[in-house]
Amino acid sequence: MTTLTPMPSEHTLSTDEAHQAALAVHSILEREPGQTVRDLARQIGVHKRGLNPVLYGDQRFQKMALESQNAPLWYLASNAPVGAAGPVAKEKSSKQSAGETEEGFEPREIIDEFTHIFDEKEWDPELLAKFIKKTDQPRPAPASPVANEENPFGLYDWQVEALTAWDNNLGRGIIDAVTGAGKTRLAVAAIAREIDRGGEVLVLVPTIVLLHQWYEILFDFFPGVRIGRVGDGHDDTFRNCRIVIAVLASARNRHFPLNGEQGLLVSDECHRAAAEKSQVALAKHFPRRLGLSATHERMDEAHHTVLLPYFEKVVFTLGYQRAIDDGVISSVRVAFLGVRFNPEEEQLYIKYARTLSKMRRKLILEHSCRERPFAAFLEDVIRLMSKGKRADGIAAQRWMKAWGDKKDLLAETPAKLNAVAGLVPAIRDAERTLIFTQSIASANTISEELKKSGIPVAVHHSQVSASERESTMADFESGRISVLATVQTLEEGVDVPEADLAIIVASSKQRRQMIQRMGRIMRRKADCRDARFVILFVESTDEDPREGAHEAFVGELVAVARESTVVSVAEASTLREFLRPDRMD
Repeated sequence: MTTLTPMPSEHTLSTDEAHQAALAVHSILEREPGQTVRDLARQIGVHKRGLNPVLYGDQRFQKMALESQNAPLWYLASNAPVGAAGPVAKEKSSKQSAGETEEGFEPREIIDEFTHIFDEKEWDPELLAKFIKKTDQPRPAPASPVANEENPFGLYDWQVEALTAWDNNLGRGIIDAVTGAGKTRLAVAAIAREIDRGGEVLVLVPTIVLLHQWYEILFDFFPGVRIGRVGDGHDDTFRNCRIVIAVLASARNRHFPLNGEQGLLVSDECHRAAAEKSQVALAKHFPRRLGLSATHERMDEAHHTVLLPYFEKVVFTLGYQRAIDDGVISSVRVAFLGVRFNPEEEQLYIKYARTLSKMRRKLILEHSCRERPFAAFLEDVIRLMSKGKRADGIAAQRWMKAWGDKKDLLAETPAKLNAVAGLVPAIRDAERTLIFTQSIASANTISEELKKSGIPVAVHHSQVSASERESTMADFESGRISVLATVQTLEEGVDVPEADLAIIVASSKQRRQMIQRMGRIMRRKADCRDARFVILFVESTDEDPREGAHEAFVGELVAVARESTVVSVAEASTLREFLRPDRMD
């Protein structure tokens, strides 16, 4: 079998490091034969991912799988028990194979790092402990600000602080706040101040759905003020309106001259305004500027080149911990539920992983893509697809196709469908459930399976007409539908009725996308019950949090959770109690 040179990773050992690791393993196994790769890695001080290629690539080491052991035990070939298996490796000299000398050993030059990724693993208890948490602290009381003369809009403390910080920066700045915390109401207060001083207000929104949502909100708050729209057949101006709400796609083709010197531009989901074609909508003649986002940062770094030069700086940030502590959003419980591929899926996943590794190496070496972080690499690939030379574009498109195929495999595996079916009792216990997945096919399949169990479920994705989606949302709000299976259409800028359970069938590598998903569930509950998350992952793949998947986001989520756990699909029946909505212990 032809093997591929693997992409370097943070755990890959250099040639010298691999050589030293092999010497150390040889010495350890001489003294104490029969050790797992994790035990060896601990003693040597390297990650097991870096040590695996050394063990499998050197004929001096052999393994034995025992029924009593979750992970194979390693021995020197010269004294291995009968039945121990040799590694898959290139031929070595007889001297090296016999392990007669350490000085003559050369680590493998080529090793297929994907061959053994689905081997049985012995998980480190310290590693698992990172995902298991339970706090006995009382839940914060829900915040209930009262509208009065001093606080006419009934703002939370954080909103008052954020507006003060914005005012202190002369009415310019970005406010980052977690989804569901009340950014819109904060903006309403800023708009009211602008109207009071005689100015005009332009509100930029990324979608038509948000255009109409903002119109309804502002119409209720400012009944005596003429409010216009731009987009979806509307084309108002400040000639006849004090407030204009404009979709970015329409605003970038128009100019909005002010009638005086006062004016405020509000950019909702302001990271979207930094897109190349939308930047021109950030009109420079507005003296006051307010950007709103759950996280303003962008993969293409345009938050540095566009947003911060325009808004000047981030004046306030509201994270999950303070939002929970202040009673602005609900407390949360999270369960990571692992499933396994069948053998055919394992081989297909390995095929995709090999292909992506080879293609990525080529994109980095031959097409100038940045290697790290992954978000930078992905941004470069997208750039090559649209702006690169023909050869660049073809290479980028091939990688993107293989990446999409791998994501679809992870999302559409029957193991995840079976896991969702196993969660039906918890779904019945919930008031409303959102199921997020990667592909439309996966959302449709999950919907059909849940219907077989008598669950009132609907799908919400781009292949459903706008009128059907609107009807579905009304049914979800009324309770006629209790479950929505969606791809990305609910993740940003859609006012979703209150839900208390989320099942994430396919995780996203984009932190913003995961934050948006969290925000759909973590809106404060009237009865103080927790928001609950179940995050499905295929074990031993790049979805597996125990392998470092989505490390920053997972760490952030577990850090603010009241309770968290990680279980295999065989233990899924225990999750009903863990997820029970009326549990207040």
